[in-house]
Amino acid sequence: MSRGITEQDVWKAADALLLEGARPTIERVRMKIGRGSPNTVSPHLESWFARLGARIADPQAFRAPEVDAPEPVRELARQLWETAQALAHQAAESRALEAEARAQAARAERDAQAAELARVQALAQAQAAELDALRLQLAATQAAQAERDAAQARELAAALREREQLREHARQEREQLQAQARAERDQARVAIDEADTRARDAERRAAADMDRERQARLRAEQRLTEQTRDSTAQLERERAQARAEQLAQLERHARLEARLAQLQSERDRLEAERLRQKMRERRAGLATAGGARGPSRSRG
Repeated sequence: MSRGITEQDVWKAADALLLEGARPTIERVRMKIGRGSPNTVSPHLESWFARLGARIADPQAFRAPEVDAPEPVRELARQLWETAQALAHQAAESRALEAEARAQAARAERDAQAAELARVQALAQAQAAELDALRLQLAATQAAQAERDAAQARELAAALREREQLREHARQEREQLQAQARAERDQARVAIDEADTRARDAERRAAADMDRERQARLRAEQRLTEQTRDSTAQLERERAQARAEQLAQLERHARLEARLAQLQSERDRLEAERLRQKMRERRAGLATAGGARGPSRSRG
């Protein structure tokens, strides 16, 4: 079981990379150590970079330990040490410049985000104000439309009531005319019956006269013949008169039926004309109201 990566392991690997002239990165440190995850190496490497400036400023921080070695070796070690310090200074300055650049970029991005947020907030406020205005306009429009609908409904209800009244009046008049026609038909039937009764009575009287004439035929055959002829002529006249009265009654009834149909047609025509006139007036009113609303919506 391998032990975990410590801060000391990461620092040693970073120092070694720096002395080798390589920039310490997470992957290079992991390869130098031979193990460790990026999540473990990253915070230790950040702390190494954070302390690098102070360590470079301390001449003893990276000094190699004193060893008993020949002078050329010590001179080479000093040269290597100076080179490593120079590289470390350059890396620290580069790191500082990068950090400053990132900070400036972060500030610029933060300022841009703040400006964008202010713009979005201003736009949201303007849209909210516009939405409130639209809501008020919609409420006013709906109220006006509701009032117009209610007025139109009242007008239609009044027109329907008037139409029903006209229809009831026409029905009553039709019933009156039909009752009158029935009464006249009944009168005509009574007149026809009376005419038939008179004709039958005349026939009976004629028969009685004929009987009396036959009884007196021996006394006055010529007189009986004349009387019979006169009676027959009278009967024919009475029958013709009854038929004429019956035809007159039928003709009068037909005229009444035709007059009734004419009155009904005229009433229907007048009712349709009144309804069309009301619809034209209503359309004219709606067109006037629509023309008045049009400019108000344009101004909105």
